[in-house]
Amino acid sequence: MQKKMLGKYRIQTPLAEHAKQQAELQAIVFPTLSKDELITEEKYKKHLEIFPEGQFVVLDGDKVIASSTTLRQNYHKGPHTFLEISDNLWLGTHDPNADWIYGLDMSVHPHYQGKGIGREIYNARQNLAKQLGCKGQMTAGMPIDFDKVKDQMTILEYCNKLMKGEIIDSTVTAQTKCGFILIEPLLEYLDDSRSGNCAILMFWPLDSNTELSQI
Repeated sequence: MQKKMLGKYRIQTPLAEHAKQQAELQAIVFPTLSKDELITEEKYKKHLEIFPEGQFVVLDGDKVIASSTTLRQNYHKGPHTFLEISDNLWLGTHDPNADWIYGLDMSVHPHYQGKGIGREIYNARQNLAKQLGCKGQMTAGMPIDFDKVKDQMTILEYCNKLMKGEIIDSTVTAQTKCGFILIEPLLEYLDDSRSGNCAILMFWPLDSNTELSQI
C-alpha cells in the first residue's frame, strides 16, 4: 500500500529498511515510556512478517515522520496490559480472524504534529478494517495530560472526567474527534508516568450500530 497524503507526504506499508527509523521515532515521541515497552528495530521487522498490511509509515522524502503498528484482536472486557495484548510487542497475539484492528502504536514526530497526519493514519486503519471485513478499530489511548493535574486528582478520576466530557486531554480528546468512542480505563496498562500508567480503551466501529461482543 502506498499513496500520497496531505499533498506532500506519502503513507505506505513500511519496508524492513524503515524499522530503524521507526524505533528511533517511537523513543522520541514517548520519552517517558519504559524501555521494555518501546518497539525495537527487530520487532518492527517481525511485524511485517506477521501482519504487513496492518503496519503504516508516513514518509517525508526518505524520512519516517510517523508510524503505526496494529494487529487483529477481539474485544475482551476487563483489564489487559500493553505487553499482554501484543505478546511483548512481537505480535504473537495477532488473530487473522478477529473482529477488530487493534492499534498498538501511533507515533508522529513532534515537528510534524498538528498537521492531520495522525487522523490520516486512523483513516487508513479504518479503511483496512473495511477491506478485511473487520468491525472497525480499537486502541488504548494514553491520557498524557494527567501529568499536569496529578496533584489534583487520581488517574481514575481523570479518566472518568474524560469519559464524561468534563475535561480535555490532548491525546484522548483528539482521538474522539477522529471518531473513537471511549469504553473504559485500563489501569496499569503500561509504565508511563505522564499518563499515570493508564490508558483508555476505545473503539471506532464502521457501523455506528455495532455493539461490542466479548466472544
